[in-house]
Amino acid sequence: MQELEQEDRLSDLPDDILTFVLERLKLHEVARTSVLSRRWRHLFSYRSSIQIHIGDDAAQSNTSVVEATKRMLAHTMRSPISLLSLRFHVVDESIDIIHCVDNAVANRQISELQFLMHPEILDVDCPEDGMAAYGRRFMRFVDVGPSAFASLTYLYMHCLKLGTDDLNHVLNACTKLKSLTLNFCDWGILSELQIHHPLLTRLTIVNCTFERVELSYLPSLTRLYCQTWISLQDLHPLSFGYVPQLSEIILSNQGTEIHKDFQLSEFLSNMMLRLLDLDFECGKIWIQPQDSKLIRPWLQNLQILYLRHIHEECDLDWVMFLLEAASLFKRVYVQVSDSAVCQCNKSDHRDLGQVHQYKGPADLKHYNLMELSIRGYQVNERFTRYIKLVVEAAVNLQRVLLLDNVPCKRCGSCPSKGFPQTLEERKLVGKQISQWRSSPVKIGFGI
Repeated sequence: MQELEQEDRLSDLPDDILTFVLERLKLHEVARTSVLSRRWRHLFSYRSSIQIHIGDDAAQSNTSVVEATKRMLAHTMRSPISLLSLRFHVVDESIDIIHCVDNAVANRQISELQFLMHPEILDVDCPEDGMAAYGRRFMRFVDVGPSAFASLTYLYMHCLKLGTDDLNHVLNACTKLKSLTLNFCDWGILSELQIHHPLLTRLTIVNCTFERVELSYLPSLTRLYCQTWISLQDLHPLSFGYVPQLSEIILSNQGTEIHKDFQLSEFLSNMMLRLLDLDFECGKIWIQPQDSKLIRPWLQNLQILYLRHIHEECDLDWVMFLLEAASLFKRVYVQVSDSAVCQCNKSDHRDLGQVHQYKGPADLKHYNLMELSIRGYQVNERFTRYIKLVVEAAVNLQRVLLLDNVPCKRCGSCPSKGFPQTLEERKLVGKQISQWRSSPVKIGFGI
């Protein structure tokens, strides 16, 4: 009786207050409330944020995603939707989702529309002919839902085999697209993709099969993430055309003997980066040091540098060419991985190739670097030499942060034993670093 009285008191509240409450409930809770209470039922369609993802409580199967989408969008109300996000399989029944969204776009204002689309079988378990079938079905979805795809602001494509012209067709159809993620998609080992879109701001390419991607015309692009590429010819994996707003580049690849080493000046033209993030995945270093005068024009705005998973056998002195070229550096983060500890870094192709050497000017001075962080620090000559070079060059350096490697989430391996554990060991390291400077610098240790 008391619960009924409480529900009655809630039901007496005005619609805008009840709608405010519904917005903060999970979708399956909203649906249950609407079924149990007549007073709340008509408010179901007022919800402005709708997220229906396969695997969630409200959508355990793709069929339930289809049915939930129909229920949420079938109402005659035309209240605006701030976010409509749908994750579903690229299977025949999902064409009902496309039709439903296509109709909703014509009747309601949808500010942000997201499709996250992938096969039932993912990644390496999906055969090539299966990826091709999923790719053909995906392209059929694009053709039958022109209004839906024209309203998309985010598109996630996973494990699809497509032709080189298909991507252009998709981008032409998605006229409002702001963010695109391509994950495990296959265009053929020798394919060259050209990407152009006036509104795209974020592009993510992960484990896709291609020879080369040319970012021909992306005037709004600000962030690029590219992980794992194969270049069988003497080509760079990326080519940049008109990308005037591109300020963040994140590249991740385990370099082997088949990968071309390249110089940053060869492909970083036509942009003014603020952040550069390079992950070598414990493979060889695929960036070649070069004369700072050649790379300085493209790094003159660079403020933040991340260098991740450098193999422990690689020297660190080569990093200094970046410090010499980028005068506005404020923060440098270097991560060295201890492959002797982490079993995940074992592979059949541990050829690091030529270890790059670089000897910069002895009187190098840098006036903007404020913080140096080193993950995977060990007490040895390689780290000591690199830290000394940076500390002596960075006139206004305020902080040096030395971090142990965190335990691996996959294999559970513990960090290296080379990290200073005791207070006395850390004091000795700190004293040595302080001796290289005329002004004080904060030295921290952690995990």
